[in-house]
Amino acid sequence: MKRFSGVAFAILVALIATAHVGSPNVLFDGLAGPYSVRVIVRPPDVVPGLAEVIVRVDAADADRVALRPVFWRAGAVGAPKADDAARVPGKDPIYSGHVWLMSRGSYSVYVTVGGARGSGTAIVPVNAFATGRLDLPPALGAILVVLAVLLVAGLLTIVRAAAGDSLVPAGEPVTAPTRRRANLVMLISAPVIALALFGGAKWWGAVDGDYQRTMFRPPAAVATVSVDSTHRTLRLAVRDTAQFHAIFSPVVPDHGKMMHLFLVSTTGMQIFSHLHPIQIDSLQFLTELPWAPAGRYLLFGDITLENGTSLTVSSRVDIPAAPGSVLQSDADDSWDRTSSVTPLVDGAVRELADSYSLAWTGGATPLVSGQPVDLRFAVRDSTGSTVPLQPSLGMAAHAVVLRHDASVFIHLHPMGTIASVSQQVFALRDRGDTTARGRLNIASLRPDSMPAMSLSGALSFPYEFPKPGRYRIWVQVKPKQHVLTGAFDVDVR
Repeated sequence: MKRFSGVAFAILVALIATAHVGSPNVLFDGLAGPYSVRVIVRPPDVVPGLAEVIVRVDAADADRVALRPVFWRAGAVGAPKADDAARVPGKDPIYSGHVWLMSRGSYSVYVTVGGARGSGTAIVPVNAFATGRLDLPPALGAILVVLAVLLVAGLLTIVRAAAGDSLVPAGEPVTAPTRRRANLVMLISAPVIALALFGGAKWWGAVDGDYQRTMFRPPAAVATVSVDSTHRTLRLAVRDTAQFHAIFSPVVPDHGKMMHLFLVSTTGMQIFSHLHPIQIDSLQFLTELPWAPAGRYLLFGDITLENGTSLTVSSRVDIPAAPGSVLQSDADDSWDRTSSVTPLVDGAVRELADSYSLAWTGGATPLVSGQPVDLRFAVRDSTGSTVPLQPSLGMAAHAVVLRHDASVFIHLHPMGTIASVSQQVFALRDRGDTTARGRLNIASLRPDSMPAMSLSGALSFPYEFPKPGRYRIWVQVKPKQHVLTGAFDVDVR
């Protein structure tokens, strides 16, 4: 198990990218004015680059979808004009288009839908960071080498002819001295050409190095646990490792919490905790650990910055045994111990506490990677009836998806993969709710605001699994006063 932990942590460090781990695409379910929309944004691996945007409109009377990229610093006033998305042929009203993300940092794609009921706009936050670097395919490299050899040979032939044959009158033979001079000039030109090729290679390497310095590097997170007679305290220190300083903006509360922290035990992923540390310094967070048994844990922490950027920091931590009764830091903290996991198949039901259950209602269709899917569940009571829910941290429910090798992690809501506070950040900046120095007016954020979503107990989480494999899904709901957690395992093709 220690070997698994080490490998998993190495994978995490390699694959963390912006808001989530190994899951870069953005999904949003919500409203654009009077229209219900699902928006999928597939950001580019390089910046500047083109992001693909797909919009499904659940309304027959909508006739236009426009897309507009808004950079956080420029705002809507300084953004380019919107471009119309193209209607995709078919029965369903689906539109597709592309937007340019020109600068690294926090963007928002403004999706405007127009039709018989007027128009409305949905704000879909997107992080724009260079996260990939394409290697030269071996076949193309071989072709380029052959072409380079031919070009050098042709250039040397031209130099030799220019210093020899071109100086001889037409019809006269090339003399031996002229031939020797042409060969000498060609020999002298060879190292000059080689030096030019070497200089070009050095220039190309410098450009590549500059690009690599602009690539996103995951923030480092150092977790330590201190224990005394009444406390078992986890301290998490976050450090920006990107050379361009990705964390240059203060952290803002997402539904009143400075961080949403998840702990998952490496031993069969049996222990799951959803905690909310307090911020004690600019990038230091503190929380008590009242429930987690001793052992090694994977750690994931979601934070959102004042410029709208969402980040996930990851680490691992060895938690010692608790000294006794330890109080929790936050009343909204929750945890779950899973001795057995329910397979996510048609008709699957997970028993919860207080005589409730969580049923999978997504049918028997196999889940396929790279395709949007609705993770559908229903919360039921002992009679089998679907029960209404209480809001939990401003959401109808929460879900966490973790691949068994820990290479994919994401914190989901029924509205999708985005942080709702990022939407608020862009809306506040657009209306000018900032200080004289351009700082966001934090007092205007509404931690108790809840996006439009159903509390009926029938849940749907939009997601797109990035790759095949076995995943564990934790779903957290609040039918009464306590948060209940159900765990499922699913194999994704």
